[in-house]
Amino acid sequence: MYTMIVRFAIAASVLAAAAMPLQAKGQVAVEELKATAEEAYLYGFPMIVGYDVMYKFFIDHNSGQFKAPINTLNNEARVFTPKDTAISTPNSDTPYSMAMLDLRAEPMVLCMPEIEKARYYDVQLVDLYTNNYGYIGSRATGNGAGCYLVSGPEWQGEKPPGIAKAFRSETQFGLVLYRTQLFNPADMDKVKKIQAGYKLQPLSVFLGKPTPPAAPAIDWPKLTPEMFTTGFAEYLDFLLQFSPPIGSAAVEKPLREKFAAIGIGADRKAPPKTPSPEVKVAIGEGVKAAFAKIGATAEGVGATVNGWQIGSAAGSRDFYKGNWALRAAAAKLGIYGNSEAEAVYPFTRSDANGIVLDGSKHTYQMTFAPGQLPPVNAFWSITMYDGRTQLLIDNPINRYLVNSPMLSDLKKNPDGSLTLFIQRDSPGKDKESNWLPAPDGPMFVVMRLYWPKDDAPSVYPLGKGSWKPPAIVPVRNLNALAVTRFGDKSLENIVRTDERYGHDGVFQGPRGWAYWNHLEYPKPIQNPNLWPDTQSTYFLGRLELPAGSVMTMDFSYPQARYFQFALYRWERNTFVAADAIVGPEIEPEPGSTNPFRVGANRLAERRGFKLRIVADDPPVAPNKRAPNTVYAGKSGGQIEGVIRIYLSDQGRDGTGWGPADASYGSRGFPTYSATLADGTKLTAADVIKQMARPITGATKQPLTAEQWEEIVHAKTNDPTLDPATAPARKDPKWEKFWTLRYSVVGAFKSPEERAKIPFAGAMEGGGDPSTQYLVTYLSRKFGPVYVMRGKMPTFPNTYAGASGRGLEVMPDAQTQYWSLVSAEAAPSGQIVDGLTDMQVPLDADRNYTIVVSRKEDRPSNATLENGIAWMEWSPRGEGIDGPKNRPDFGMLMLRIMANNPSWTQSPDKVTKPGMEEAVMGPYLPKGEYTTKAAFEASGRNK
Repeated sequence: MYTMIVRFAIAASVLAAAAMPLQAKGQVAVEELKATAEEAYLYGFPMIVGYDVMYKFFIDHNSGQFKAPINTLNNEARVFTPKDTAISTPNSDTPYSMAMLDLRAEPMVLCMPEIEKARYYDVQLVDLYTNNYGYIGSRATGNGAGCYLVSGPEWQGEKPPGIAKAFRSETQFGLVLYRTQLFNPADMDKVKKIQAGYKLQPLSVFLGKPTPPAAPAIDWPKLTPEMFTTGFAEYLDFLLQFSPPIGSAAVEKPLREKFAAIGIGADRKAPPKTPSPEVKVAIGEGVKAAFAKIGATAEGVGATVNGWQIGSAAGSRDFYKGNWALRAAAAKLGIYGNSEAEAVYPFTRSDANGIVLDGSKHTYQMTFAPGQLPPVNAFWSITMYDGRTQLLIDNPINRYLVNSPMLSDLKKNPDGSLTLFIQRDSPGKDKESNWLPAPDGPMFVVMRLYWPKDDAPSVYPLGKGSWKPPAIVPVRNLNALAVTRFGDKSLENIVRTDERYGHDGVFQGPRGWAYWNHLEYPKPIQNPNLWPDTQSTYFLGRLELPAGSVMTMDFSYPQARYFQFALYRWERNTFVAADAIVGPEIEPEPGSTNPFRVGANRLAERRGFKLRIVADDPPVAPNKRAPNTVYAGKSGGQIEGVIRIYLSDQGRDGTGWGPADASYGSRGFPTYSATLADGTKLTAADVIKQMARPITGATKQPLTAEQWEEIVHAKTNDPTLDPATAPARKDPKWEKFWTLRYSVVGAFKSPEERAKIPFAGAMEGGGDPSTQYLVTYLSRKFGPVYVMRGKMPTFPNTYAGASGRGLEVMPDAQTQYWSLVSAEAAPSGQIVDGLTDMQVPLDADRNYTIVVSRKEDRPSNATLENGIAWMEWSPRGEGIDGPKNRPDFGMLMLRIMANNPSWTQSPDKVTKPGMEEAVMGPYLPKGEYTTKAAFEASGRNK
């Protein structure tokens, strides 16, 4: 894999309105154009990604990444370190040499020196299609000296004397990549000598003959963001003029004729016709469909073996066999990858249990059984990267990889096996020889197998080979969870809750911040995907109910502050609320008590109830709804059911259904039955078999890092905003959260442009439809400390009560629950810290002061003793993987849940943007930036 990961951004909003040059002959069906646009984008995407690389490396002298002029070899002989941030997953095994070839005037000749047999090298020949059309080197041609000819598609000459082998490129331009094995840092001088022996020259120079006439100069189009969206056809059309459909590429003639319908490969001198609005939309939809297919194909490349992803997406024309989606996926995963015969690259972000590798949470080991080291003819290596940036990491021994040349220095176990210690801190002096240092956070591990063996044991066929990379096994949990605030769950509580609930085939979990961050081996489904609360416990189930059916759940009210059951549908790349019912609305069974109603005995022993999910549309009139019923709709399709429980009582587990300090649980988690439209009764086992649907992984975020990057730098953003701080403003304001489009994307727009965005709509992002969310965006560039002040509404402080086991009677209050979280940006969706209402000190008038900062910036007087709550500002900022992460970003989200209709200043009464201050008055927070020293000087200090 060529180790530069080319990143690109395509926002769905741009694609939906894409308009490309069009030259339609006659009345071409709109659907046909859509299909053609999709195929053209799949076909051309890798060519445009490749052009992006070649333009920066060999054409634009001012790109900051320029290597050398065209037809000139560039050698890079050095060891990459964490200071190298220009490319992702830098390769510290094989320093690169590279050149862009122009084969129009005449062929080029590549001459190799004699290289010792023990040293691996390869020279990869890649055309504009990004097909690997030839190899020179240890595997393909041996390590002896020799010269090789590379010609363009139209050259008609014969292979001259002195040429060991001739290669023909299908395109007039292409790339040549040299990899030369480096044994260790002290070996660099030898690598430099070898690189100095690599020669690249025109055929005329090699033969000592006159130089032929130069090819015409080219006006290279500059790189623009539109090259991957609305301008893709223009760039592809430009590149195809150097890619004639002749020789082995003649099979592409029918394809070029089809592409002419959307202006690609047609007469380049003719001005493009203006497409109709219908055609613009059709082509835009085709591009959008292609992009989705690229992503899906990339995710499906290869197979998972012991946590490692093994597959190949790079190869020759014969390898792809017209599968343009696979070729595009190869460019997305890492352009210019080696063909699988040359190298295989297993990679992983997960341990043996499928859990994200994290050096801040665990130590790990990886053991190769005796005789089971990677089977290669050349060499293997295992390189560690930061999981967020995919860059090398600083570590005390300056070791970034373990490879086969190091074997003599590694200690084997008595049985001949080899164990690598993968962890943040030293495993001890006696084990440091086998230590692969890990980051203090997520990690990304890449194994490189150069020239894999064909005979058993072998990695071939990929994903099914007889040799399998050993799993990375977690050994020790580094998290020592302590109760830092009154009401926070203990580690014992978290573990007991996880053991007791959510393993019944319908609902999965428990899901929530505490479970994801503090369980030894959390499952992907336990990752709360979008700005969760620290005190919440969720259970998520995926269901598909036949029309007219009714599913019944037999529950017990939890001993907690808040309970809800909600249904969601997946729409617009997010979960949209469909129906919900909250605790006080649920009728108890005869003889039972609903503890969520004002005046009720919260600790009553009999607390049973039933809920029904009906596969029908809800009645138009709210008073016609059946009691204890949520409606899944007649339209069919899958629906998500979510159980929400907030702040279980002291002494109860995370759900409030069972004791926290005993080895047994209690009735509470639902049991199931169902009735089909024809009256057929289903048992719990039948319900699981016929209605439950598996959930295989974590919930996807509503925005990708690429889409977020495009939003941050959109040309239509408010010109008064700085991309370094956007959408934060120097005077931060709190506002109600409406929809993702209005409250996230709209936050970057000017007030005039934002007013054009619809703000009303169903709750998105899996949010609670009974909750009012408020949000503010921050940036440390305006100040490292944010001070938030406001008035706390009355709330039922149910946690302890007089007995210390929960409040006895449910009191009346303005809100059921109030909490604040410190969050990262939408592509991360994670939070860092949180406060719930009872953890915030109040003065006599219920006013509070909350300080938000990083740990190093916390004022010494921001303490409970001084009547001040403190919350941590994300040390990762946006929390986005990669160098584009903005570490100064901050976001606060406030939840005010299930509010009393009689509360006149409730956020529920804010019915449109801009009403917040007028309606909420002192209950709307206000905040300002300051510094640690300034706050310490102005505040109390007990």
